Amino acid sequence: MTVNNGTSGNESPAYQNQDEVLTDFINPFWEELFSKGYVLKKNLAAVKESILFKYSPFTSLSEEKNNIINEIIRHPQNYIVSGLAGTGKTVVLTNLAARLSQTYPNKRIAVVVKTNWVKSAQKIFQAYSVKNIDVFTAYKLIKSGEQYDYVLVDEPHRLRRYYSKGNHVTQDIFNKDENQNKLKLLGKLNPCFILFYDPAQTIRPSDIPKKDYNTFLTDNEFKELKLTKEYRVNINELNKTYTSDGFMTGIQEFLQIDSSNAKFDHNIFQSYLTNPDAYFGVVNSIHELFDYLDDCENYEPATQNRVMAGYTREWASHQKKNRDRNDVYDWVEGNYHWKWNSDSENWLMKKNSRIEIGSIHAVQGIDLNYAGVIISTDISIDNTGKIIGIPENYKDRNGQYKSDDYSKEGFSNFIKNIYYVLLTRGIDGVRVYFEDKKMQQYFYDFMGINKEIQ
Repeated sequence: MTVNNGTSGNESPAYQNQDEVLTDFINPFWEELFSKGYVLKKNLAAVKESILFKYSPFTSLSEEKNNIINEIIRHPQNYIVSGLAGTGKTVVLTNLAARLSQTYPNKRIAVVVKTNWVKSAQKIFQAYSVKNIDVFTAYKLIKSGEQYDYVLVDEPHRLRRYYSKGNHVTQDIFNKDENQNKLKLLGKLNPCFILFYDPAQTIRPSDIPKKDYNTFLTDNEFKELKLTKEYRVNINELNKTYTSDGFMTGIQEFLQIDSSNAKFDHNIFQSYLTNPDAYFGVVNSIHELFDYLDDCENYEPATQNRVMAGYTREWASHQKKNRDRNDVYDWVEGNYHWKWNSDSENWLMKKNSRIEIGSIHAVQGIDLNYAGVIISTDISIDNTGKIIGIPENYKDRNGQYKSDDYSKEGFSNFIKNIYYVLLTRGIDGVRVYFEDKKMQQYFYDFMGINKEIQ
């Protein structure tokens, strides 16, 4: 017997007494299925938080997402699907890949993702028996030389150009051509290109510059489709006056990424002062971030929660001589200590990841339920009120500028983008710790919080 559980993009709207139906019928029914061995997880919430559920290629879609997918399928050409963090670019990608596979079973489809998401993407398509789709990193697809009818690229803002201080492992594909980049090389495979793009997430000098992107898009006649609805942030606070879109706007304005002076409700960043369960809050130490996640897990055990930080510590625990030692730590705070993420590939699923601190390279493109963020000393505020990056405190060796290419503004933009990514990972809650007290005071002043840092 074959069961086709696909929705083909149909919506599943909310209905009256939905919570009661879940509590009184769906959850008990699921537990009964578990007791008889028909399902592997007893807790339905754990299923909903799993990668297979979140990114199911047969999940119900909003009208906006469904319209984008339908246009791409009906009118094949090059597309760029743009949207801020949390607008659902990866959800559209998995659903689009599945729909293309169903519509064109004889076409070859390549899905290009970052290293930290390859295994997850493969697992998703295999679990749902989606055919004629191969998952690659950009580097491996280019090296393969294989021709595909469709190439779907997640996080193309992280595709690299030739850069002499870049990762030497992947530099060979450029043949030392300073004008070469992965976008151009993927284009030589002659696909129908669909890119899922957020320019505010470029985080290294070796990432392809925005001007080069624009040239490529113009030369290859890309059509832009925009995702405008923000879905990652889930603010469940009684009598709230603010929205998830307001949170995203506030983060961009605070980091001076968006200079439009757009209006947003500052209460979302103030409510933690009177409501300990507020979506957003500021804490006084790193270990309080871990305490916050512990409290969240006591209340919601099935959630995925991690602490993340700016790249301001050397990766001592990852050095070959230290990898098997239990007494080498990267982050130390009094009697507390932690290691950086032990791996960037599929870090969320690693056994010890909950007691580690994740760098940008481990978490970009990943959703969490509750997030702790260390805004570290690679960012500060100057005497004019402008946010600046502090290069001497930035320890990402693959993120360094060439001596003749350094730009103070460019570096500051990369650092701001990193924190934009980290601060927008949490679906259900975010707590922040500021190591730089000038930055913390600026945040308080910007958000209208009447506090003075001593």
